[in-house]
Amino acid sequence: MSSPIILEKYNPEWPDFFLEERAKIEKALGHLIAKIEHIGSTAIPEMGGKPIIDILIGVQEKEDAEKCIPLLASIGYVFDPDRHEDFPERKSLDKYAIGAKIHLYIVDINSEYWVRHILFRDYLRANPEVAREYNKLKVELVKKYRYDREAYTKGKAKFIKKVEDKAKKERQMYMK
Repeated sequence: MSSPIILEKYNPEWPDFFLEERAKIEKALGHLIAKIEHIGSTAIPEMGGKPIIDILIGVQEKEDAEKCIPLLASIGYVFDPDRHEDFPERKSLDKYAIGAKIHLYIVDINSEYWVRHILFRDYLRANPEVAREYNKLKVELVKKYRYDREAYTKGKAKFIKKVEDKAKKERQMYMK
């Protein structure tokens, strides 16, 4: 049996934790990175979530992602090639730090993966009622699938897709 999914209430220290970690990453990677973003539930004000800081690093060149791995290892990150199978467009690394676990993803900054994650985060930040609806769904899913991460993730997929589609449409309206 897998470990249980645990959701915590929003922790106002999560954004500060991200900022501290971002500074370490920027120092380690320097010019290899185009942008670093805080994504996932811990990046949404007042959103409950698993106590995992999700960090998305955008690189200009695919080769730069490979170059980042040993540099990130020097500051405590561990590359996980197995988490790479479902999403070949990203490199996944983990780090355990005091107070939180960190999931770090490296992708092409112009990729669909980058755009989807940033649009979703920004839409929830700009629409607190939608963020509350998403939080409610996550709480319901954890009650139902506490020990089944795959079912929990699948249970969120339809909602996430709907929000991503709305965010893309709004973005296209502003870009005309």
